[in-house]
Amino acid sequence: MADPSETTQVSHEPAMQEPEELLEAVRALAAQVGGLQAELQALRHEARSLPSSDGERPGWEEGQPVVRDSPAWVRSVDSPGGRGLAVPWLLLEIIFLVAVAVLAAVADLDAPVIAGVMVAAWLLVAAGEWVASRAAISEHGLLYGLTTPSGALPDDPTWFSPNAEDTALDVAPDERSATRLPPPQPE
Repeated sequence: MADPSETTQVSHEPAMQEPEELLEAVRALAAQVGGLQAELQALRHEARSLPSSDGERPGWEEGQPVVRDSPAWVRSVDSPGGRGLAVPWLLLEIIFLVAVAVLAAVADLDAPVIAGVMVAAWLLVAAGEWVASRAAISEHGLLYGLTTPSGALPDDPTWFSPNAEDTALDVAPDERSATRLPPPQPE
């Protein structure tokens, strides 16, 4: 809440100011605005950069590229390879199915034969999609190392089975047994 002594009091009576004082204040303000506009125009047309207080270059000189050093680990990472041509497979599959339907109709085949040809064409498209997805999964696995090396998992089946005696819910912290590790693997 504002202090009542700080509030502005508005009077309904017009303020009595001398017209000459008001005209003089407007002329002084216009002169200041004109001076500021002239300074701004001079700064805009000036070709050199502004001086800095510590003697360093300010960094916004035109014509000189700014060199920013990236961390060494960023420079050590290989840039991503170029992507292949993006093929609109869905559009091609739809065009293929429409073309098969049109050719079957132009060949004046019976309705059950056309249905059989369309089912065969659809199965061909589905098989192509399945092969493409398997290839993408295989490539992804090779690229990112998702395959598990043989012999990495222990042969001891008890290592995988849950041990009901070693639950942390019903055993006090000082009575818990040590964690069992898998047996060492020969190299």
